[in-house]
Amino acid sequence: MRVRVVSMALLVIAACGGGGYIQRLPLQWSGVDTLPRSSTSVASAFAASPLSFGVRDVRPDPSAVGTYEEDGFIVRTADNVGRYCADRMGEMLIHAGARMNQPPVAALEAELLDYLVVEGDTFAGTVRIRVIVRRGGGAPWSKVYVGTSKRWGRTHNPENFNEALSNALAEATSQLVQDEDFASSLADLPAAGGPMQRPPLPPPPPGPPGS
Repeated sequence: MRVRVVSMALLVIAACGGGGYIQRLPLQWSGVDTLPRSSTSVASAFAASPLSFGVRDVRPDPSAVGTYEEDGFIVRTADNVGRYCADRMGEMLIHAGARMNQPPVAALEAELLDYLVVEGDTFAGTVRIRVIVRRGGGAPWSKVYVGTSKRWGRTHNPENFNEALSNALAEATSQLVQDEDFASSLADLPAAGGPMQRPPLPPPPPGPPGS
């Protein structure tokens, strides 16, 4: 009986991550002190262009959210990572001035490329997203943003995993709403640093008198 009780206790510790291997990590927003704020140009573009917004999780292993550097153990979640990131990122974009409650004039899409914490000497979180803006019938604009975060803490602590992931997603979103190229894409203008527009041709010279 004593052996069985000890075994059950070990299973509980493993499931909860209290110093043991994290079998299922519940995703929670944690440790983000400041939400992203838009640059002046992005705020103006948000004001002028209501958006639709969505996130697609294109990672090859959608349940994986972390790994232990020492032995390669993969930390997984039973939560829908794409939906979770869509909710959290959407909230941050609205806080930054995006309008998503009106008929959209542009579609903002995010592809989740990386969403991972590597636990070694620290909890190192990385979130990599490809943002795509579609407006009218023109070619879509896209750019990749990478947010990172490091946390100190106890071994195999779920809170440190969530803090690293939350802050990495917040940093990637902050990069987006501070980006002049992103503002230009929403305003349907040439992106900064892109090819310059060819100036208009001069009018033809006048013909000979009497022509």
